[in-house]
Amino acid sequence: MSDSFPFQNSSQLREWHQGIQMANRNNIFCHCRSCGYEWVDSLSDIVCNRCGSKEVEKISCWQFPDD
Repeated sequence: MSDSFPFQNSSQLREWHQGIQMANRNNIFCHCRSCGYEWVDSLSDIVCNRCGSKEVEKISCWQFPDD
C-alpha cells in the first residue's frame, strides 16, 4: 500500500465503505430533473414518484453541512 493510503488494512477500508452505505440508507436527497419534485429516498433504482422519470439527481444527505 502507498504511504497516502488512509487505512492500515483492507478490513478498515471495508468498514469505512459499510459505514457510508449505512449513512446512505434512506438518506439520499433526490431531485427530479423532469418535474422538479424533491424528496429523500434510498440508493435503489430511484424513479420520480410524481412523474415517473428516471432523470433523478441523487445527493447523499451526509454530504450536507449540519449548520
